[in-house]
Amino acid sequence: MQEHGWSNTTKLVVLLLLVLIGGWALVQFSEALPSMIIALLLAYLLTPPTNWIVRHTGLPRGLAVGLVYLALLILIILTPILLSPSIASIASNVQFDVTAITALAKNLGNMEIALGPVSLKVGEVLLQSAAGLQQLISSFGSQALLSIINVLSSLFWVAFVVVVTFWLIKDSYKLEYWFFEHLPRPYRRDVSRLLHELDLIWGSFFKGTLVLAFIVGTLVGVIMWALGIQHVLLLAIFAGFMEFIPSIGPILGALLATLIAFLGGSAWIPLDNWLVALIVLILYTLIFQIEQVYLYPRVVGRRVNLHPGIVFVGAILGAVEFGVLGVLLAAPVLASARVLGRYVLRRLTDQEPFSDVDEAASAAIQWRSMLRGQPIAAVFFDLDGTLAETDDHITQALLKRMGPLHRLFPDNNAEAYVRRWVMRLEPVAAWLLSRLDDVDLDDDAFKAVKRVRAMLGYKKTRDLNLVADADATLHELKTRYRLGIVTTRDRHSTERFLRQHRLTSFFDVVITRDDVHRLKPHPEPVIKAAEALGVDAGQCVMVGDTLADIRSARAAGAASVGVLTGFGTRENLNEADVVVESVRDLPQWL
Repeated sequence: MQEHGWSNTTKLVVLLLLVLIGGWALVQFSEALPSMIIALLLAYLLTPPTNWIVRHTGLPRGLAVGLVYLALLILIILTPILLSPSIASIASNVQFDVTAITALAKNLGNMEIALGPVSLKVGEVLLQSAAGLQQLISSFGSQALLSIINVLSSLFWVAFVVVVTFWLIKDSYKLEYWFFEHLPRPYRRDVSRLLHELDLIWGSFFKGTLVLAFIVGTLVGVIMWALGIQHVLLLAIFAGFMEFIPSIGPILGALLATLIAFLGGSAWIPLDNWLVALIVLILYTLIFQIEQVYLYPRVVGRRVNLHPGIVFVGAILGAVEFGVLGVLLAAPVLASARVLGRYVLRRLTDQEPFSDVDEAASAAIQWRSMLRGQPIAAVFFDLDGTLAETDDHITQALLKRMGPLHRLFPDNNAEAYVRRWVMRLEPVAAWLLSRLDDVDLDDDAFKAVKRVRAMLGYKKTRDLNLVADADATLHELKTRYRLGIVTTRDRHSTERFLRQHRLTSFFDVVITRDDVHRLKPHPEPVIKAAEALGVDAGQCVMVGDTLADIRSARAAGAASVGVLTGFGTRENLNEADVVVESVRDLPQWL
């Protein structure tokens, strides 16, 4: 007897228990939360350069992460080395007149302040403050052990961030794949689009802010050099880094530049230091206005662009709760909250939450020349319905013969259903042909192939037309990948088609029904094509128009792309990783 599912009450109770357990875990391990957030951010930032190294060198992913770590370490070491002379020079410019300070202290000691009936002697207050300071200094020895423990704790969390970041970058594609595989199918569309929107926000923020930091840093460096201000490199790097701190950062950059100008003046402008400092302050204000009005909306983009007042409030609240980390992430967190809030509101009001999002660009996985964390090794194409136009004569003939039976179908249109039936005949025919081949009935199998292809409406090879823009797409993809044909046609007709349309030079391997014992949807054709190229099937992409192509790829461990130029529809090709209108859309994914 089939076991019944959980009742709604049981589901609600389990959900509440999970929420409570999650809340308890969050409280119990709250100390690790900032380090985990930092690890996630570093993984997000360092994954693109890691992918670039893997894609252009073919190095193992773990080694590529190590190279990125090494480059980051060198940058961290070099930055203070380059800036330390400027910092030391600024410190040496701050000179104190010891005699004046002594006289000031003596005058303050004799001063008496009257606050109504209360009279305070400044000297006594200073003496008490000095005694408190001495007691604080004397207790430092007892705090030494605690300080050592704090240092060791900090080193532990640094090591924690380094290790967690490494594994997040190395196996991020596995986590993504696992997440979507275990996510119920009805929720995949919404979750994938939300993740796409959030990725655009955080990507726009970090990439845009890096570009903005470079522009502002360069602008500050050039202007300060033109004014003859000292420590131009320090000011340029500091101004660039402060771009990551919304609203507050540029103010801190202006204060540092004004201080340096006040202490050192200009190398060639014959004005008092305070006037030079005033000029620097005015120029920084002008740069800040250009950044806010012109650069930020164009460089960072509209997806993150929030009102400066909202960002300022968010930065202050973030600083109170999470310190510097809260200030740095105020803008993208608020923009993410805006996306999630909009989604919830539209769902609550029964509106389409993603009406302004391009469906093709918001799918769960957009490869960008990468697949499962490694470069795509090869792209395999089916022939009929993918590169060659499929003859629809048989389908149309069947529709005509149905006559009044059309009325039995929704909207009096049976075409979609006939196409689906015809497409489902392919795996059945493949299974039948494989069985015939097992008992060495080659001649019978060959005749069966002809009958099946005639029934499915396949044209003869000499009459097949190339799908629109297929040759241009193959030419573009050939510059980046190894290409192959995996088809159920025989080798003679396949090679004739390739010669007829001058496509032979594009393909490094051609696997036909003559080369395998099992036809698609069995994985053998895809696996054999990958083996012929000496690559892992898991780094190959199979492009086809039927469910047999998709299932053959999945069984072989390859990725799959469904095209709508054959018998398959978007609905019955939903097992594919990606569904596109035609092969001409492949370059945007590959």
